[in-house]
Amino acid sequence: MPLDYNNVKSPWYAEAEHQWTTPQDWAINSVNTLVLYVRGSATNAPASLYLAVEDKAGHVAVVTHADTAVVTSAQWTEWRIPLASLTSAGVNVSTVKKMSIGVGNRTKPAPGGAGRIYIDDIRVVKP
Repeated sequence: MPLDYNNVKSPWYAEAEHQWTTPQDWAINSVNTLVLYVRGSATNAPASLYLAVEDKAGHVAVVTHADTAVVTSAQWTEWRIPLASLTSAGVNVSTVKKMSIGVGNRTKPAPGGAGRIYIDDIRVVKP
């Protein structure tokens, strides 16, 4: 999935979201990690990459990738997110309603750069 970001203008972050009609159970069969792959470009401006997950009760957890340079890499990078990081923020991973992937700072927006990233192979896995 391509995701263009142009955080020069308000709201200073770019986001793609998916909302399920039926809540998803990410805890089934002992899975404990959300995995996705991201690829950017050397011409992209460095920026925070984040994932937000919302359960059916409206609880939201936001996890930010540790390296802002991930969006500038032309190599596919695996990002492993422990589901425990979502549950510790109050999200019930047995009732996932919405997932958003974004570039910028969702909670404290500030002007930033622009570019395009690609997201692929989003899944939940066992250890």
